[in-house]
Amino acid sequence: MNGIGPTIGNPHPGYGLRVRKDGNRGLAVADADCPCGRFSKAAQGDVEVESLVIGYGRHRRDECPIPAIRAAAARQYAALQQSLNKRRRK
Repeated sequence: MNGIGPTIGNPHPGYGLRVRKDGNRGLAVADADCPCGRFSKAAQGDVEVESLVIGYGRHRRDECPIPAIRAAAARQYAALQQSLNKRRRK
C-alpha cells in the first residue's frame, strides 16, 4: 500500500488495526489486517475509518475462523460493554 492510501506500518504492516489522525482537522487514515486473511481493508476519512473499526471488531468477534482471535475479541467486547454500563449508572 504505497501512494495515496494508508501508509501506517509500511513497508511490512503486519496484522491488526492501525488508525491515525493528524491534528484536529487532519485526515483520518486506517488499515486493518486479520491473520485469517479474510479481512484486509483500508479507509480514509472520519466516517469510513469509523466504519472500518466497527467492521474489524465484528469480524474478529463473530466471523474469524481462528478460535484464539474470536476468544480475545469476545473478552475485549465484554470489557467494553462493562465500561459503557458503568458510565450509564453514574
